[in-house]
Amino acid sequence: MGPLLMALSLLPALLSGCASLNRHHEALLVLGDLSAGVEESRLKRRTESPLREGIEYARQGRDYRADVYHPPEPRRGSLILVHGFTEQGRRDPRLVALARTLGRVGFTVMVPELDGLRDYSISSREVAAIVDAIHYATHAGLEAPSRTAVAAVSFAVGPALIAAMDEEVASAVSLVVAVGGYYDMTDLLRYITTGEDRGGAGQQAPPPQREARWAVLLSQLHWLEDAQDRTLLETIARRRLVDPEASVEAEVGRLGESGRALYALVTNDVPGRVAALIGKLPVALVRELEALDPSRQALDRLQARLVLIHGPQDPVIPISHSRRLRDALPQGQARLFETEALQHVAVSPGWRDGWGLWRALVHVLALSEDHGDGE
Repeated sequence: MGPLLMALSLLPALLSGCASLNRHHEALLVLGDLSAGVEESRLKRRTESPLREGIEYARQGRDYRADVYHPPEPRRGSLILVHGFTEQGRRDPRLVALARTLGRVGFTVMVPELDGLRDYSISSREVAAIVDAIHYATHAGLEAPSRTAVAAVSFAVGPALIAAMDEEVASAVSLVVAVGGYYDMTDLLRYITTGEDRGGAGQQAPPPQREARWAVLLSQLHWLEDAQDRTLLETIARRRLVDPEASVEAEVGRLGESGRALYALVTNDVPGRVAALIGKLPVALVRELEALDPSRQALDRLQARLVLIHGPQDPVIPISHSRRLRDALPQGQARLFETEALQHVAVSPGWRDGWGLWRALVHVLALSEDHGDGE
């Protein structure tokens, strides 16, 4: 963003009062800190690093671990940060950097360890785990705030959004921030495997990232009862992630019925066959796909405000998913910020179109001020 454009963008804040000006400035500091990574930044110079505390907690016989980042000046309430697919889980360096940045601007950040997102075996248990984290944050820990915000990225958006609608905790969630998330599971699988974005309303989506289909395959292997099928498909997926043209014919030939059904779905390139191929999957897997599909949920159960941030050229999850999710909610409950600064959930080199990302951060900071006292 050029200096002149930034100066002009600050004029409304100068005219509307000090609180708004501070918020606009803080959003700039957040952007600068995220861009700096582990290097020095203006935000780092201005504020102390939040103190990270590893905790353990349990609910209804389920045991969890999490990191809590205590800010030097807690003034924005709590925020539960849900990690995406990463083998490093809550200690992924990118996630740690983001949690520390958010802590520096006053959030008490809780990052729960989600095993399914760590080992690529996502399921409805992640929904339960996020519900339990919300319950802990708002009833048992984090100085027991009455409400909290939830932020998630990519494939974690579905479980986080569904958790925020759970009747046990829906009233305790004030804000959901969804970055590069999905709305319709069938349409997502169709795009990843065939490139057709059926929800795009005639707008052309970019070609899908080739690796995405193999990540999806890895994420669903645990639903196959046949251990040999699981082993063979994992071998296929990991080999193709390294080399998209690698030979896998020998492994495919040894697959059982369920393994062949899942392999047929992820390698299909005909958009019209997707629904039928999903129908041939094991019943437990189909049930889980439906349970993780926001488009199949009663969205009127969501009480929180929703902030959607998405890149128009996202090659993993098309922006049409965030647009449709926004439109499925009552007018004003959800706001979508489209920004070229994002390549799926990674920030593009040089912060191209940092304006859109900056506006999103200003909005999140404003909403966190509105709900920071639990009202």
